[in-house]
Amino acid sequence: MLSKEDINKMFQEHGTSKKGLSGAEVAARKKKFGHNTIIAKKKKPLILVFFEEFKDLMVIILIVAAALALIAGEATDGTVIMFVVILNAIIGFIQKYKAEKAIEALRKLIAPHARVLRNGKEEQIDAKDLVPGDILILGEGDSVTADAILFEANELEAQESALTGESMPVRKLTHDIEETKGLAAEKENVVFMGTNITHGSGKAIVIGTGMNTEMGKIATLTTETKKDKSPLEKELFRIGVFVGKLSLIISGILLAVGYFIQGKAFVDTLLFATSVAVAAVPEGLPATITIALAIGVQRLAKKNAIVKQLSASETLGSTTVICSDKTGTLTKNEMTVKEIYFNDHEASVHGIGYKPTGYINIQKAGKDLISIGKENRLYEDYEITKQDLLSVKETSKELYTAIEHFMTGAALCNNASLIHEKKKWQVLGDPTEGALLTMVTKCGFEIEKLKQNHEKVFEITFDSTRKRMTVITRTKDGRYYAYTKGAPDSILEISNRYMKNGEPATFTPDEKEKFHTKNEEMANRALRVLAIAYRELSPAEIEQFNKTNSFSKEDIEKELVFLGLAGMIDPPRDEVKEAVLTAKKAHIRIYIITGDHGLTARAIAKQLNIIDEIRENKIITGVELNNISDQDLEKYLSNKELDIIFARVSPQHKLRIVTILKKLEEIVAVTGDGVNDAPALKKADIGIAMGITGTDVSKEAANMILADDSFSSIVTAIKEGRTIYDNLKKFVFYVFSCNTGEVITVFAAIMLGLPAPLTAVLILSVNLGTDILPALALGVDPSEPGIMEAKPRDPDEKIMNRDFVTRFAYIGILIGAVVMGIYILTLYRYGWSWGEALTNTNIIHLKASSSAFALLIIIQMVQAFNARSDKYSMFKIGFFSNKYLLGAIVISVVMTFAMVENSFLQHYLKTTG
Repeated sequence: MLSKEDINKMFQEHGTSKKGLSGAEVAARKKKFGHNTIIAKKKKPLILVFFEEFKDLMVIILIVAAALALIAGEATDGTVIMFVVILNAIIGFIQKYKAEKAIEALRKLIAPHARVLRNGKEEQIDAKDLVPGDILILGEGDSVTADAILFEANELEAQESALTGESMPVRKLTHDIEETKGLAAEKENVVFMGTNITHGSGKAIVIGTGMNTEMGKIATLTTETKKDKSPLEKELFRIGVFVGKLSLIISGILLAVGYFIQGKAFVDTLLFATSVAVAAVPEGLPATITIALAIGVQRLAKKNAIVKQLSASETLGSTTVICSDKTGTLTKNEMTVKEIYFNDHEASVHGIGYKPTGYINIQKAGKDLISIGKENRLYEDYEITKQDLLSVKETSKELYTAIEHFMTGAALCNNASLIHEKKKWQVLGDPTEGALLTMVTKCGFEIEKLKQNHEKVFEITFDSTRKRMTVITRTKDGRYYAYTKGAPDSILEISNRYMKNGEPATFTPDEKEKFHTKNEEMANRALRVLAIAYRELSPAEIEQFNKTNSFSKEDIEKELVFLGLAGMIDPPRDEVKEAVLTAKKAHIRIYIITGDHGLTARAIAKQLNIIDEIRENKIITGVELNNISDQDLEKYLSNKELDIIFARVSPQHKLRIVTILKKLEEIVAVTGDGVNDAPALKKADIGIAMGITGTDVSKEAANMILADDSFSSIVTAIKEGRTIYDNLKKFVFYVFSCNTGEVITVFAAIMLGLPAPLTAVLILSVNLGTDILPALALGVDPSEPGIMEAKPRDPDEKIMNRDFVTRFAYIGILIGAVVMGIYILTLYRYGWSWGEALTNTNIIHLKASSSAFALLIIIQMVQAFNARSDKYSMFKIGFFSNKYLLGAIVISVVMTFAMVENSFLQHYLKTTG
């Protein structure tokens, strides 16, 4: 509690007074500090985004090839090549434009208005007009619109889970000015922008606005965090370099052989080189990859995983580590009472969340005694009625009396409200008190009726020293009762009796120890435990109250009748356990990174099989992280046999963990829903935000958003990502083996002194016409068996490795040899003999070229089936398991027939029937 001197000192420190700032002071500070807004990162101009599509090495080679064709007088070839380049650029630009978000998410988190004291009067102003030194007035339900230091706090609590990760509201107190250092979670006397007041009221001096707030610092971290290229983007760059070097080398050899050795005309040699360059460059590959990824993204969206960047879908499949927040991600973010201990009975409370349905199973000495509602066999969805309670009363009046007292105390010593809106049960106020209300309702008691029977006349508020609160109620017959709720040790300390067989009985040391033991057992199961007690007030106490209209806590909180314990937890999501097991089978490690308590996180982790009893596990707190060097942290994170839970961490800690994991060459996926997750979400290879509970900030920073907030959707997305990568390899193998065949065909022709069997336009017709549909069909091939039992691929693994190149080169040589063979045989068939002069316009060459062209396409259709797997035969995969491939092949064959036989196409492609 601050003295007047302390408060005056605070006013002086921040250049304000109890009346607030004057208009002139506000204007001066606004000029100095600016608006209370989060500065958005400037977007890149769209024209620059478009021209970035032309930076790719493969695109540059095509542009050069088009220029060479135009110089050589081949206008058709040059025009077609440039058309392809521009079309690819447009497709890439459209996809990037769709992925870009123009939402300024951080601004949306700031409440539009704030209540302040200015010139001694309370005013409501736009939040952007707040300045340091303003006196902020806070009340229950308010959003905090700036960072501010409290000088007055009346039972003030703030929900800071979006900022700190702590699921429970934080009690806010007033301290000396010096006591403001440390992590945001530890600053009891400061309220933060973007948080909400859940209980009480207060006044505070604004100490930070805009980018100078904790949220602003997080926004700066998010903006300044450089986004690394995805594995796919790195691999495509390597492929581009590989293709570029290859095409330049081959084209250079052909130019040297044709012009200097064979003595051919420079223009003819140049056209040969252009054909080879075009054959070497897989023109359709960028578009095919973009479209295949887009199809994968659409499939993910149908499974509630919305991917903002195309390459992110593939990256997800190579994930080796998932760093997951606890609250709202692994858990429901709905406190739920699970166990009750009262009247020497244990009760398990069934049903999850704030929905007041379920059943109560009561035991004594480990044996089932009675189940309220369970006999209806509707279990979790059953709503206990008054009739159920009457049946308990008929069975055991003493038990009913104990239940009634316990539930009455839980309902009355409570400032929360349970509401039903938009088909969902929600709590206004403290989630812990909300959980108690749900428990009371589940047991069949009507809260409003309890409140009508017990009028609340006085409240002794909670404080962290006493660790309890008390309400005084008056019944309709004029009797007064005190109901107290709080930490079990605190309540046991002031209780001298306990409820036994429905009647108060004197506490013996052994009986009191029994409650202490039960409290410890519940706490070890990660339950948050509250105790409830009561006593009836004496006539003398009532008379004193009628005189003073007040009670002192020292006089009331004593000689209580201990009613029992309630253990609650933020329950894990139903589907997460199975998802975790699937992730583990896929050799993916999961780390919990939370702002919550370590023991609570460990208990949740055990329930979800994230950690098990066989393996070693360790809790590392934020304080410990401050004292751990990067080298030591690397040792922990590189130990794949150690399960780690990071608790009480700050945004900077989370970012540091992700950075070190990436340094260890892990592919890191980070899940989160709060403001505090944003920097790590952006730094990660895959940032995954929650679509329902997630803040706009986390969604903006993430690569992927879970529409249903379901952890299981992440595992589904990982499987889809692995499938996408496998399919990328399939059609890259298909495209390059076919392109190698084209290069070999043209290369062999010039070495033999023959015209090119395949012109640049014919090659483009294959690469962008008949090839692209089978390639796309390979992009949607079903998952191969056992895909989620394999280890994630090595981050250093390259598609273009030695084995891959050897395989497609071998097949390409075979394709080239066969196509070249049919070209020469066709020449002989139509009367050509070796050594006879042959030009590009010769009818014999045109017939041989058309035959080679048609055969090339047919062979490539067969190769499409061969590319489907390098592990399993077609008999195991199934010839008809990919209906899209069958359709693509039929269309490609029809296109081939049209290009060879249609007179209009013959004119442009220089083919003949």
